[in-house]
Amino acid sequence: MSRPITSTALLARIRSWFGLTQAQLALYLGISAPLVRDLESQRRTLSHPVMVALGPLLRHLPPPEVVAAAPAPDTPLPPATPPPDAAALDLRRRECLHRAARLLREAEQLAARARVAARWAAALPQLLPPEPGAAPPNTPAGQALADALAQAADPLDPSCAEAHALWLRSWLRRRARPLSAEEATRYRRLRAQAAGLQAEAAALATEIPQ
Repeated sequence: MSRPITSTALLARIRSWFGLTQAQLALYLGISAPLVRDLESQRRTLSHPVMVALGPLLRHLPPPEVVAAAPAPDTPLPPATPPPDAAALDLRRRECLHRAARLLREAEQLAARARVAARWAAALPQLLPPEPGAAPPNTPAGQALADALAQAADPLDPSCAEAHALWLRSWLRRRARPLSAEEATRYRRLRAQAAGLQAEAAALATEIPQ
């Protein structure tokens, strides 16, 4: 035996199907909004005049399971919907691609810095001057560095070579410094944002009327 339709279920289904608020349904029925609230909360029962006023809407109301079902994401628009503005869609598509290209350029600048820093880091052991008092490493690069430091030294001021070595150590370590966590996060955000814009552009291309 089917359950009787309550005012709560009936009015809620009508409002859901036709996209009405309680106040808007009250305006349509010619009753007060508090009365609609009382009917939905079952503090009041549906009167005959209200049922008559609901009649035209009820004739277009599908079964409860249809009202409750969420529409599929690819549900087409109603047939009477006018075609979209192709120029506006194409403009947005081109804007998405332009913005995506700009974001990817920013990301590539960070990536290029990271790659160069990694190259310096790989070469750093052979490039760093020895610490004060330590002998240069016994490598071709170490000997070349010792010769360069000797040429840069001021014979009248032996500390000049040490100062140059100190500066060079700092300079080389800055070259080999990887991206910061903040910069690495920005790199990934830029790429994700660009991917989203590219996906939007691709989706828009399928929506532009031919």
